[in-house]
Amino acid sequence: MRKLLPQSAYARNVLTLMTGTTLAQAIPIAISPILTRLYSPEEFGRFALYMAVAMIASVLVTGRYELAILLPRHDRDALHITALAMALSVAISAVLLLVVIFLAQPIAALLGDAALAPWLYWVPASTLLLGVYQSLNYWSNRKAQYKRLAISRTVQSTGVALAQMTSGYAGSGAVGLVGGQITGQVLATSVLARLIWREDHQQIRVLRPARSLALAKKYINFPKYLIVAHGFNTASGQMPVLLLSALFSTTAAGFFTLTQRVMAAPMALVAGALGDVFRQEASQAYIHQGQCKAIYQKTFKRLLLISVVPFIVLFFVAPALFAWVFGEQWRVAGEYAQILTPMAFLQFITSPLSAMFMIAEKQKLDLLWQIFLLSLVVVSFALGKFFGGATDALKIFSFVYCVAYGVNGAMTYHFAKNNVRT
Repeated sequence: MRKLLPQSAYARNVLTLMTGTTLAQAIPIAISPILTRLYSPEEFGRFALYMAVAMIASVLVTGRYELAILLPRHDRDALHITALAMALSVAISAVLLLVVIFLAQPIAALLGDAALAPWLYWVPASTLLLGVYQSLNYWSNRKAQYKRLAISRTVQSTGVALAQMTSGYAGSGAVGLVGGQITGQVLATSVLARLIWREDHQQIRVLRPARSLALAKKYINFPKYLIVAHGFNTASGQMPVLLLSALFSTTAAGFFTLTQRVMAAPMALVAGALGDVFRQEASQAYIHQGQCKAIYQKTFKRLLLISVVPFIVLFFVAPALFAWVFGEQWRVAGEYAQILTPMAFLQFITSPLSAMFMIAEKQKLDLLWQIFLLSLVVVSFALGKFFGGATDALKIFSFVYCVAYGVNGAMTYHFAKNNVRT
């Protein structure tokens, strides 16, 4: 049996993450045919709106300091940055709660769904959990503790699945989707925190706030540029849901949500695992050698070889597959998947490698890039609204993003070859 296992540390790390991530992704995909019969496209669309708001707001809470956890030479400093990011998550989530208390109704109206207002009160809880989890995630990534990540991701998916199914059978409506998501976040964060405390508690006990503040000043470029840059990035990713709801209908947003749910599975399963390992190994190579070209090329080739055949098959069978698996009312989601397949293919290859923006400390370029992407999303859906409907908007969106991902890949490859700061 040992001979059958990967021999290189890189391959073993990828396998560990893929094993946990496979379970984490298999569970929601496996229960999706059940959920699509318990919840309507409109309810999925409302849940998608909630998650879009939570994901965009979550960019603020850590100040993006979690991305700096991989950079210090000493673990002591990295742990102080982890504590800093978690403390900011608590403070800023509290501020977000005040914003929701006073502006819930106007925000819901702006999103085109007044019924969303009561759900917005849960957004600060989601941002807090996301911020703490991401901070612990990057600390575990730095320590190459991939087993921790695999366990926590599996726990989260299991918790979400059980809670959403139970609520669906109880007839709770779309609120069951939100409650299930928060349940999974609580479980995953608790499990990961416990695993880290058990193994690293001696280091945690000697944390000093003054050192965290000093490191906050040293890595000030992360909040200075990346809150805005990643705010644009997250907004770009969530904007299709927001614009589909505001310009077309909540039902269209629901169809798009299922499409994303299915197509994101290979991204999280394979590309996510390779990306986590790439980020850790490339950052170390960049620190000590000044470049990480070999690691970049190895990861790119693996992503390309893994993805070609599955995405070609998906392009031809998506509409019929969605109708058969999820029910005939979800055929439109399959048509959306067919339109978005070329974009998803390029995203699968380039997104894990985009960590080079952080590793090479190209925060200014990343900011400009994210502004450009958000502009593309807004223009795509505006043109779709002007010339036709949601399908036309998604066709334009898919095309312009294919071009954008090609440019992104060229940029990150250049960063991997050259240790030149901007």
